[in-house]
Amino acid sequence: PGVNGSNPTASSLTVSPEGTTVISTEEMWETLAPVTVQGGSLRTCSFDEDVQRVEVFLKTEGRPLNANVELWQGPDNSPQKMSIYLEDGSLRPFRATVESPGSSNAIAIRNTGQMEFPLTAGVEADFGGSTSTGSPSDILSASSTYRTIEGGAV
Repeated sequence: PGVNGSNPTASSLTVSPEGTTVISTEEMWETLAPVTVQGGSLRTCSFDEDVQRVEVFLKTEGRPLNANVELWQGPDNSPQKMSIYLEDGSLRPFRATVESPGSSNAIAIRNTGQMEFPLTAGVEADFGGSTSTGSPSDILSASSTYRTIEGGAV
């Protein structure tokens, strides 16, 4: 399926430590091999134990996006599930990083919308290792200042 990479409003940026390049969601779509997930259907992507985290990208062509994304880890674990709803999947595409340590992992993307509302999905694996800039939680921790908030202070 064709992916429109010229949408100037789809410019969500990744958080990265100083000295590294920040890549927009729009730029990431240009490097993916996306698939179309019709309404009511399921697509899965399996990967091996070398993958430390997976980035999931979802968008539509200006229509509502309604989907479930699940991480299946091993045969005996309960899946971790995210429910996603967007009014306009072209204006605000979905992008999430899912940590996936361990073995025999799979990502499941289920389009819970009607058949008239297909979505485009892409998955990118991060193998980590010595060239990795760290996990997203490490990056956010390094770039954030800590603040204690006591009850009623917000």
